[in-house]
Amino acid sequence: MQRYSLENDDERIAANLRQTIELTELGLALRRSVLQQERSTGDAMTQVMRDIRRAKEQAWQRNPS
Repeated sequence: MQRYSLENDDERIAANLRQTIELTELGLALRRSVLQQERSTGDAMTQVMRDIRRAKEQAWQRNPS
């Protein structure tokens, strides 16, 4: 029973870490996009959303689970 609980805890911790990494990458992509808005020619919000989507896709490719 104790082993089962530890395995569940490990899985939960790993899932939380993956989510934390993904959110950090998304936050960094958002920050980078906002900083680049001054050089952007076009709709800034569209560019921000593209950058976030690209970062999320890259995060999923690196960590498919």
